[in-house]
Amino acid sequence: MDSFSYRPDRQRGFTLIELIMIIVILGILSAVVYERWPTGMEEAAAVKEFKRAVRYAQHKAMTRQFTSAGKAWGIATTAHQYTVRRADNSELAEADYVNRCLNNDCTTTITPASNAFVYFNGLGEPIDTTTGIPLASDTTFTITADGGGTNVIVRQSTGYVE
Repeated sequence: MDSFSYRPDRQRGFTLIELIMIIVILGILSAVVYERWPTGMEEAAAVKEFKRAVRYAQHKAMTRQFTSAGKAWGIATTAHQYTVRRADNSELAEADYVNRCLNNDCTTTITPASNAFVYFNGLGEPIDTTTGIPLASDTTFTITADGGGTNVIVRQSTGYVE
């Protein structure tokens, strides 16, 4: 006897109640996933990129013949962009660090607490570009992409970026 023969009394497909239950379960799962979906990832990426650029400017200052405050390397910001350059604008960094928007998205904002720039001496310390003296206070930038804003602080005595 063939076990795979056609039986007309055999049910085929799903009932309406089974389909509705599957749809309800999928709806509940999608609501849970939506609630737990991570936020702030764009801002975190923008903060990492900005920190990297500040550290790069500091590295250039420490390795590229710092002779005076005007020759200091640093980072200057506008509302949506940053540029790594010398304080006297005599030299710019590579094209990837000139007029660059964070995350390649010019809606991300960079808000400085006081100065829109920070320059470093040959020891990597943030300095005042008119006197060449290390800064008396920390320099804070606020990066805002998709959240409430994240502070990036350049410490006054060491140049540490956090």
